[in-house]
Amino acid sequence: MYMVDFYLILWGIAFACVVPTLMIGVVYILVSNRETPRHDFTVNDMLNVIKGAKSKDAFTSALNQFKSKFKVLDQKKFDVWISCVKELVNSSHWDTDAIAKFGQELEDANSAQAKNISIAIATVLKTKEKK
Repeated sequence: MYMVDFYLILWGIAFACVVPTLMIGVVYILVSNRETPRHDFTVNDMLNVIKGAKSKDAFTSALNQFKSKFKVLDQKKFDVWISCVKELVNSSHWDTDAIAKFGQELEDANSAQAKNISIAIATVLKTKEKK
């Protein structure tokens, strides 16, 4: 038991078992599916969705998504947000009463910018009626 050959053989067997296990573990970690970083849905993305909505179902989906995520405006992205509102109002998929109700909801949720919202909606409605 005190022979050097005994210890060399035991260490050799240990390395022979451990090294492949470590290599397989490293390969598994490198190959495994990592969670991709989430891309936050921004107001710019919402504007693209609204512009791309051609059918009534797509428009309704975009409207519901806008109401759920962007009803309260972000002061930093006010211009893009108001463009989203204008695109929604300019759609031919809903009537003036629904637009007025939508505008009132937005004004109630954003009381500091209520005047700007009402002006933007009124401007779009004026140009929409001329079409």
